[in-house]
Amino acid sequence: MKKVALCHHYSLTFHGGGERFLIDVATQLIKTGHKVSIYALPFERRPVNFQGLPREVEYKESFIHKIQDVDVIYFIYAPLVHKLFIGEQPRIGAIHAFVFLKELQNHEIMNMSHVNFLKAFGFARFASKIYFDRFKEKELRSFDAIHVINKEAFNTLHSKKRVYYVPNWIDTSRFKPTEEKNTRFTVLYSGRRSKGFSTFVEIANILRTKDIDFVAVGPDLMSIGNVKNLGFITDFRKLVRLYSKAHLLVYPSKVDVFPLTLLEVSACETPIVTLPTRAIKGLNLPALYATCVEEFVRKICKLQDLWERRREQYFEICKRMRAGAMKYDLNKVFPKFLNMLKEVALLS
Repeated sequence: MKKVALCHHYSLTFHGGGERFLIDVATQLIKTGHKVSIYALPFERRPVNFQGLPREVEYKESFIHKIQDVDVIYFIYAPLVHKLFIGEQPRIGAIHAFVFLKELQNHEIMNMSHVNFLKAFGFARFASKIYFDRFKEKELRSFDAIHVINKEAFNTLHSKKRVYYVPNWIDTSRFKPTEEKNTRFTVLYSGRRSKGFSTFVEIANILRTKDIDFVAVGPDLMSIGNVKNLGFITDFRKLVRLYSKAHLLVYPSKVDVFPLTLLEVSACETPIVTLPTRAIKGLNLPALYATCVEEFVRKICKLQDLWERRREQYFEICKRMRAGAMKYDLNKVFPKFLNMLKEVALLS
């Protein structure tokens, strides 16, 4: 295998989880001696530069791409739009979006009516969900192999095509504790507004009389009440410092497939309180789980009490978090991803 094409229905400037994943894949492929091209549709384009993409990677944005002279094509799957990438090479369809794996989501999302789903997530996601539910087998037949990033998704997705389970990875030599914990107990939120920011604000409001700092970081957030918004941070060094100094991450997201933020925070030895969706439990991290606002509040108070009164127990939890994240270290996982690309490339 000499050259890989990575294809995405969003511009890399969107800089969400899928975009960061492709930049990391391209980086690791370049390091292992492969040539890489990234082909993207110009949707969700933002007036910012994406960071970290090696200059050796050829990047193209257009509504139609004709792909030639590559050994394998890797798609982050979206219904129909993969047909805008024209090429005869073996194709891998990667299921990264929550709308195609409803069984992994919070029960509220699983049982949501069509009308409420449309209101909550917009027309594009609603249309994608309806189309995939109806034409899943036809769509999956468009690919030579399917890639899933969550073990629970592997257990859920049934296809006549070969299905690979290879999780996302993190570089634990970069994501590691670099700072001492803040003197004042700090509870962090990291993600887009759709990942449960309103719940985080509600939790912070209930605990407004406690000696706690509530801090949020994300691209579409705001400072509300006693929640301080630090904005959108793309510099991983700043993120590592932030993750390291926080005492706790609150992650009340109801929709996920593989929340990479949880691995990054865990690797920085910071405990997590989150909803017990199948997607998150499938990561097998030693996180604390809460099913409602009141439970989140109790778990936060419990962690604060450990920090203030039984600090050794608190740091034992921190060590277990990093140990859980180490299962997803780059050097353990990326070779499996590379083997998948090579195996599918041989199908031609």
